[in-house]
Amino acid sequence: MESINSAFELIGRGGLLMIPIVICSLVALTIIFERFYFFYKTYENPEAIFDSIEKMLAKGKSLSTRDIPVKPDGPIARLLKVGMEEKNSPQWKLEEKLSVTGQEEINSFSKNIRWLEVIATISPLLGLLGTVVGMVRAFGKVAAYKGQVDPSLLAGGIWEALLTTAAGLAVAIPVVIMLHYFEKKIETISFHMEKFAKFMVHQIHSEQEMQGNGSGPHSTQHVQSVPKARTA
Repeated sequence: MESINSAFELIGRGGLLMIPIVICSLVALTIIFERFYFFYKTYENPEAIFDSIEKMLAKGKSLSTRDIPVKPDGPIARLLKVGMEEKNSPQWKLEEKLSVTGQEEINSFSKNIRWLEVIATISPLLGLLGTVVGMVRAFGKVAAYKGQVDPSLLAGGIWEALLTTAAGLAVAIPVVIMLHYFEKKIETISFHMEKFAKFMVHQIHSEQEMQGNGSGPHSTQHVQSVPKARTA
């Protein structure tokens, strides 16, 4: 309880500019927890997916959502669904549909991430502005007293002014870390989606060629090898 009171006391001493810094910290925490939940909800195991596809193709089966361990809300599941819906379409249309779907998925993963970058940028600047304003006030008191001022009073004013800089950095540093973490996650997901989309285009195109040549749907000729997810 004392620590909470002391925290509020420090915020109060930091001045009005501590309010937007605190708001930035609350917004950043909300975004971070929301993104963690979203990534958890849509997580898919790329190795398990590609291993299942490899076994499916080895048995001569066509791609199907029933035999692949994907989540209904997962990005690869959505790509697979679009691929199945457009498997009889021309290759250019299939590629276009998969590209648009993939971009929509990346946009959903990137939702609110840009706000973390904004918060990481403006928090230290707000802190610096608070410090400058506090220093101006502190030295304004010195000028008012014509230099005849207690040094401890001046030091106290400077100490309170520096609180906003410390608060701004305390918000910005963890936000920057989480921003890079999420960007790396999105980059990895984008890589797996692109790899899966290219593989699916090749596989569906091969099946179309086999059907055009009169081969059965379960023929194992011209089956595209499955790229291993562990090479990412």
